[in-house]
Amino acid sequence: MKCPGCEGEAFVYATRDVSLNTGNPEDVVPDVKGDHCIRCGAVIMNAGTSELYPEKAEALENAGMPIK
Repeated sequence: MKCPGCEGEAFVYATRDVSLNTGNPEDVVPDVKGDHCIRCGAVIMNAGTSELYPEKAEALENAGMPIK
């Protein structure tokens, strides 16, 4: 498997917080399960996790954290 972000091939399956690309380092989606690229930090999620990710991002926005 190759990373879609950097084409690296080293991954670790883990649950980690994932930063959003908003420019604000505090915009983080917590507890994202998946294969995390060691090289660039991109994450490849399974179907179940990828369905939860938008819900978690929306919860941040509803809590007053602007998500772009």
